[in-house]
Amino acid sequence: MKTCGQCSINYPDAVEFCPRDGMKLPGPPETQALYDPLIGSTIDGRYTVEALLGQGGMGFVYAARHAIIDKRVAIKVLRADHAQHDESAAQRFLVEAKAASKIGHQNIVDITDFGVLSTGHAYFVMEFLDGPTLGKLVHESTTIDPLRAIAIIVQICRGLAAAHDKQIVHRDLKPENVFVLDRDGQKDLVKIVDFGIAKDQTYKKKLTQVGMVLGTPEYMSPEQATGQPTDHRVDMYAVGCILYEMLCGEVPFRADTPTKTLTLHVFEKAVPPSERRPELKIPASLEKIVIRAMEKKPADRYADLREMMVALEQVRKELGGSRSGLQPSVPMRSPSTATLAAAAQRPGRMRVRALMVGAALLAVGGVGFAVMRSSTPARAPIVPPVAAAPVVQPAPVIEAAPPVSTVEISITSTPPGADVFVGAERLGVSPLKLARPRGETPLKLTLRHAGYRDEALEVIPNNNKELFPTLEARRDRVATSSHRPPRAGAPAQPPTPTPALSPTRRVSDLRDPFAQ
Repeated sequence: MKTCGQCSINYPDAVEFCPRDGMKLPGPPETQALYDPLIGSTIDGRYTVEALLGQGGMGFVYAARHAIIDKRVAIKVLRADHAQHDESAAQRFLVEAKAASKIGHQNIVDITDFGVLSTGHAYFVMEFLDGPTLGKLVHESTTIDPLRAIAIIVQICRGLAAAHDKQIVHRDLKPENVFVLDRDGQKDLVKIVDFGIAKDQTYKKKLTQVGMVLGTPEYMSPEQATGQPTDHRVDMYAVGCILYEMLCGEVPFRADTPTKTLTLHVFEKAVPPSERRPELKIPASLEKIVIRAMEKKPADRYADLREMMVALEQVRKELGGSRSGLQPSVPMRSPSTATLAAAAQRPGRMRVRALMVGAALLAVGGVGFAVMRSSTPARAPIVPPVAAAPVVQPAPVIEAAPPVSTVEISITSTPPGADVFVGAERLGVSPLKLARPRGETPLKLTLRHAGYRDEALEVIPNNNKELFPTLEARRDRVATSSHRPPRAGAPAQPPTPTPALSPTRRVSDLRDPFAQ
């Protein structure tokens, strides 16, 4: 069994690369020892290296054990090519070690030691995290319950807020860099790792050039994707993308290439989680938090992660109260009912006093108790009218409201994959099912597909409908592919030159969407 060091997912020994992130999978420990001289060795006379856990762009991560106190640790060693030929990478490795140890928060991985091997490779020692990554949880569970998702995201926000207080921006937050542990009786304890491209704003020497793009495309903010100056709000955008993925089971943007994915982050508006997965009943209040954290302009997001945490805690209280059944009913909140309840307690106290007096009289001569017992039935009729409380009975009838009648409109286009719009609002991709209020007002839809003409539909949502539109292919030269492979047996012909419509957009060519 092999485990991917990036996403912590297990695969059979025959698999060489992780299908999720493309990382090369480490072999069994006995096989690793044949090719890796570090395995089995002792570093600085203290750390015995046991096995390779994984590798990333900056270095290799090993499982090790402190030779003296027998404590498990993880050791990250800078890659040889970076150590010898990339001075900035070596500096970033040092910044990573300093940044994580500088924060000192329970939701940030703890760095305990730093040193240099005899070969000249820098390394640092960190706590051993025995548990899955958030990426593995999402991969295995597809989606995560909103309450559990909030609990995890709040811890991520706490750790990042502590980092931001120390002027450190992570810049590469993704589910694979978040471990979710069960430790000391606490379930879902979050640990954020990999500050390899973190930005320490107190570090005066710049380690990245202007316009350089670093990070993971699926979680990069528009300003980070276009190489613009960044601050703590790039981490907030990534948190929004992660929460989106936890609720929907898929990232908000993904395309065929990293460049296209970055382009979607910059120019496209994400489909709301409730529209992408309507069957999951995602709370509207939680969806608002996701959308605000993923706003294109940093100024439109939350001011900081603490403000976002306040909003998350409010949603958690709403969901927790309704889910646990602890919310009081409407009659219990009624002032008149509270008054009746207080009145119901008074006769009870009077009866207690009467019994006490009767007991005293009984001790004297026994006659008084008979008198009190005979008088008790005269007081009893006071209680039943109070317990009936007929005033609150009409409340459920007043609150009841007739359900809103809706119809389902099913759209299956030929070819499939057409974007469905109502005006400028994108509803989804065909085949698509829409739930709309029943009515007689026509609903005007537009279907768009690359290489085909727009198809306009008009439907009256008075009952359930199934639409099967066929899109007409464009006949102009723009829709003609210049990369169509030649037919078998036919000589290859050079493509007919066509007028250039627009230059190919590269990462560095993406325009700044915030420029006036």
